[in-house]
Amino acid sequence: MHAKTWRGGIVLLLCLSAGIVDVIGYIHLGQVFTANMTGNIVILGMSFANVAELSLLRAGLACIGFIAGNAAAAFLLSGDKAKGFWPARITLILFIQLGLYSIFAAICGPVMTETLLHVLIMLLSSAMGMQTTAARKLGVAGISTTVLTNNLASAIEDFVVFFRKKFARKRESGTISGETRLRCASVAIYCFGALVAGVAEIHRPFSAIWMPIFAMVVILIVALNLFRGLDENGNPYTE
Repeated sequence: MHAKTWRGGIVLLLCLSAGIVDVIGYIHLGQVFTANMTGNIVILGMSFANVAELSLLRAGLACIGFIAGNAAAAFLLSGDKAKGFWPARITLILFIQLGLYSIFAAICGPVMTETLLHVLIMLLSSAMGMQTTAARKLGVAGISTTVLTNNLASAIEDFVVFFRKKFARKRESGTISGETRLRCASVAIYCFGALVAGVAEIHRPFSAIWMPIFAMVVILIVALNLFRGLDENGNPYTE
């Protein structure tokens, strides 16, 4: 299996994790989104307008945590001038993200104070901010692992172009590209992650956090063992 296929699979696992994390945040952390910041911005707007009984503080903390994660990952990546298929700083960022997940799993529980709730929001949103920046650095099919709308729009645009060519007067042969398949898969697996997490959280609160932890361990094992010494195309360097 080519390294590009493995990297595409990693991006999909990150999408899966984001879907799971968003469900955990919405169900247990006061109806905030820890991955999808668009939802939090809407919540902030409604809170200011007193449209609904939503927590301005919690949504604000989720946004702050996400921005902090973005900034931290951007700082780490800005110092890495080396080019390659999988920048070493990406691995470092994912290790930090795994650490944030692990801290979350260690301190969450059925009984929480408001302060602990705020800490948990910051942990998950910071992890998602770091993940978003790392995935943007990889640039796989233009997929965002936390913004489902962009992935869906890109997939629809790809299909429109494909069918327009197929049914035009001069029919052009072709197949749906691998990038289009990845974009569609990113939408599907994000939703699947939300579904699995929703079912898990009904029966055992906070149990779903172990799925992103496991996914991150798998990602790091693959990255450390398969992506060393590869050029920008995923091929081994040759002298």
